[in-house]
Amino acid sequence: MSVISLLAGAALAAAPLEDPAAAFGARPLLSDLDVSPNGKIYSALIRSGGESGVGVFTVDDGLKFLRFVRDDGNRKIEQAFWKRDDLLVFSARLPGERYGTETVETRLLSTNIETGKIETLFDRAYPKGGGVPQIQSNVVSILKNDPEHIYVQYTPYRSNHNGVFKVNIDKSRRHPMVQAPKDRSIHWMADAKGNIRATLGLANERELRLRIETSEGKWGNFAHRVADGSPEFSVVGFPEEPGKAYVVSGHESDVGGLYLFDADTDRFAEKIFSHPTSEIYGIRQDPISGEVIGVYYAEDSAEVEWLGDSLPLKTVEAIEKVTDYDHLSFQRLNLTGSSAVLFASNGMRPGRYLVFDYATSKLMEMPSQYPSLEGVELGRVFPVTYGARDGLSIPAFVTLPPSFSELGQAQNLPFIVLPHGGPTARDFMGFDWLAQFLAHRGYGVLQMNFRGSSGYGAEFKQAGSRQWGQAMQDDITDGAAWLVEQGLAAPGKMSILGASYGGYAALMGAVKTPDLFRCAVSINGVSDLPKVLSDERDFRGGKYGTRHIGRLWKDRKMLAENSPARRAEDVQVPILLIAGEDDRVVPIGHSERMNKALEREGKDVRFVELEEGSHYLDVGENRIRALREIDSFLEGCR
Repeated sequence: MSVISLLAGAALAAAPLEDPAAAFGARPLLSDLDVSPNGKIYSALIRSGGESGVGVFTVDDGLKFLRFVRDDGNRKIEQAFWKRDDLLVFSARLPGERYGTETVETRLLSTNIETGKIETLFDRAYPKGGGVPQIQSNVVSILKNDPEHIYVQYTPYRSNHNGVFKVNIDKSRRHPMVQAPKDRSIHWMADAKGNIRATLGLANERELRLRIETSEGKWGNFAHRVADGSPEFSVVGFPEEPGKAYVVSGHESDVGGLYLFDADTDRFAEKIFSHPTSEIYGIRQDPISGEVIGVYYAEDSAEVEWLGDSLPLKTVEAIEKVTDYDHLSFQRLNLTGSSAVLFASNGMRPGRYLVFDYATSKLMEMPSQYPSLEGVELGRVFPVTYGARDGLSIPAFVTLPPSFSELGQAQNLPFIVLPHGGPTARDFMGFDWLAQFLAHRGYGVLQMNFRGSSGYGAEFKQAGSRQWGQAMQDDITDGAAWLVEQGLAAPGKMSILGASYGGYAALMGAVKTPDLFRCAVSINGVSDLPKVLSDERDFRGGKYGTRHIGRLWKDRKMLAENSPARRAEDVQVPILLIAGEDDRVVPIGHSERMNKALEREGKDVRFVELEEGSHYLDVGENRIRALREIDSFLEGCR
């Protein structure tokens, strides 16, 4: 096996960073790497030097670009995949507006590699004058044996529920419907061959519906499996055999397990895998037979359990013998199975993509995700656990400045408490650009998976229901107190910072515990819970999706008490608000409302609006600007 490296632009020598914000705030150089069916051409989302988009390139004689489709203003390319050696399909996200309501929109396009021509694929999806579907990127099947079409789910003209359409990828044409909406469908699922096998629906913003195709071709009704109060039940794939589905179910354990489900009998035919402490995040299937060959779960970091003697397992084992990476993650095979894409990393360092060619046994190493950090010493990350006030164990991670090699060495450091967004998400152990930037600037960082976070089972997740600003906030507060008790954090030198839900938690920390935190930073944070609930009613599924926050009328007192913008008088510490102008997840109005409330009360507040900014700090150099603002602000909070 030969190894070829492409390290253009990598800073190999360890040296002090002249501009840490630019180094840590740069978006990953490559993402979503894929290989053409013939194994000769590569594609990736590329972010470098203020430029971003999807690049198509070869590497035989050094890196040579064939095509580069740039992000255009607010249009951000998000995913790309190969259908043929001459055609790449890609989706883009952009802000929009429908009927006076701000929306997130997606567009599906293709580009011919030989001519460079870009086709929009949905211009004729609706009748003339009817506009285009809002969401065009929900691909149900790439139909790998059909070189001209894919299956995409979207809402038919003047309908409220999703059907499945056959979309031509060479030019915009009318799309024949291959599956009409059924049982108020919001999501369709297909097997490896493109056969549509299941649909999830939502009725009256209250009840989930689930249909799975039986072996006789009938749509079995399994709404009872996904009803509120039932054990977790989610379809994650299908074997080749009709009437069967792979499901994650919590009927035997709190964290759930992977099962083969028989739709004909409404029974579990076989238990395939379970983990004692982790939920299952997904599966990997054989691209031909549909057999499960790998199961994804997480402890401190994301892991995979390979089942049997599969090709991905053999590939990982072979590459481990000729490289010194701590962790190898199998990402994908190209359409023909001639090439494999993997992701490799060492410890807390940013990783890089690898591409393995099965015919030549050649391994290609792509540049680091963060070339400017090559050779730069990063902070060590330590998994810890602390007890919440009610006795619940909270898993967390402590990142220390690079000069510390052991947790016990740290004493009385300035610390940043960094709760994650979601809130039904979680933090993992690994490279985190924001935590590592803060550590590089001399702060300790605490990231906790408070109750309500995903990955730890149904009971842990449910413990966060309708606990915004309450028990979830107490878990964050208890983590900060634990830092002081352990002697890690210096009392009076601790601040709180977060984005999205984490931004909300930072503001609530300033409201509820002003004596604990020196300063607070909110990035695209929620500030008004009743406003969230009322706004989400403009969207299909919005009321159902926000039920874990509360009920707009019945819980109005609780919601108001836990809305930072309605409690500005309780804030006693400096606040930095950073918000994207075009954020469609948490609209900039939340930060504007918080800013006005603080100014009315005469509080110390700075408001930074990121031009054309999205929810994800992924437009232009907004991430770098945000880090510079944070760095300057926190300097006065040490």
